[in-house]
Formats: sequence, structure tokens, C-alpha cells
Amino acid sequence: MDLSVPVQGSTKAAKRRQDVLDMLMPKSSIYPEVQTRSVTNQLLVWQGKEYPSGVLPPEDVVREILWELYELNFIHEFQSLDRRACADLDSSNVAQLVERQMKVSRCFPINSFRHVTIPSENRGLAADDLSERFRFVVELLHVMKSWRGDKPAIFSISMDNLHDSTRQTRILIEKTIAKYYCQQFFNHFGRAAQIPHRLFAIN
Repeated sequence: MDLSVPVQGSTKAAKRRQDVLDMLMPKSSIYPEVQTRSVTNQLLVWQGKEYPSGVLPPEDVVREILWELYELNFIHEFQSLDRRACADLDSSNVAQLVERQMKVSRCFPINSFRHVTIPSENRGLAADDLSERFRFVVELLHVMKSWRGDKPAIFSISMDNLHDSTRQTRILIEKTIAKYYCQQFFNHFGRAAQIPHRLFAIN
């Protein structure tokens, strides 16, 4: 939407649009240097390529944009939940926070924790291959073990049993951890969690 165009009308949709703008736009009294500008007739730039304003980009580009949004949201939501749910985490202890951050970063593919690049294949928790995906599921399990509250019995499984587990058991562990994560996120933030998505369809 063009943020410089005033919301017109008194319909429910117009009111909702105004409510969203009020939440998103910085207040001029707090941030006087921030100004909205018209994007009418301007090219939009994403991943170094230009697209005309007011026209949907090609379908594959839209998929990439949506994938990136889901990936970034999941990464930051996971970090926020970990900060809130982790037992005995001292937020004033820099060394402890750095150590925790490193542990959390292992839940994501290399180079995607700080800067997300558009992959050439499904990776990490969205990988097509269960064995590839399960490496990151195990890292999630390590992080979640230190969260407060009751946990599923499967969280007490030993490392040896994890690595020697059957395909059926790995699928069960993955589903249990996904359900636990989504429930914990809802418990702490009162809304559904955003989760990793596949960019490419499984053949």
C-alpha cells in the first residue's frame, strides 16, 4: 500500500487499514525525522531487482518474498520465546547471553541465522530429507530442554537413542517438538507461531 495516501471512507476495511497504519507508522512527535513518501510510479527493489509499483511480481518472486518473511519471523520469534521461556537465564550476563545465542544459532542452517539468503533447495527445518532435517530438530530439542514447565516424555531421550532412532521414531520426535514449540509460543505470546516454510515443492 502507498503509505502517503490517506485512508478514505468509513468502511470496516478502511478502519482496519487505519488501525494497522496507526500501529506501524512512527509517531511524528517521537520520530520527527521519519517521513512517509509516495511510492506511486516508483520501482520497488527486492534482492537487487526492480519491479513496477502496483503490479504483483512474478509468482516465483512472490514465493521467495513470503518464504523470507516466514524464515525471518520464525528466527526472531524463536529467539524471543527462548529468552522468555529459558530457566535461569540472566539477561544482564553478557557471556551467558552470547553462549545461549550460539546454542540457538545451531538450530538454523549456516549463514541463515543473521542474514537469510534465498536458498537453492529446502534447508534446515524445512529440508526435504528427514535425515538432514533431523539434525536441526535435535538442536531444537537441546534448546527447549532448558525451558520452564512440563515437557513431553520424549525430551528425556538420550543422545545415543536419538542418533540410533528409526525413521518412525524421528518423525514422532519431530511432530512432538513442533507441537510443543507452537503451544509454548501461544502460551507466552497469545498468538500462533510462525514456522519455517518450504520454498520449493517436494517432487
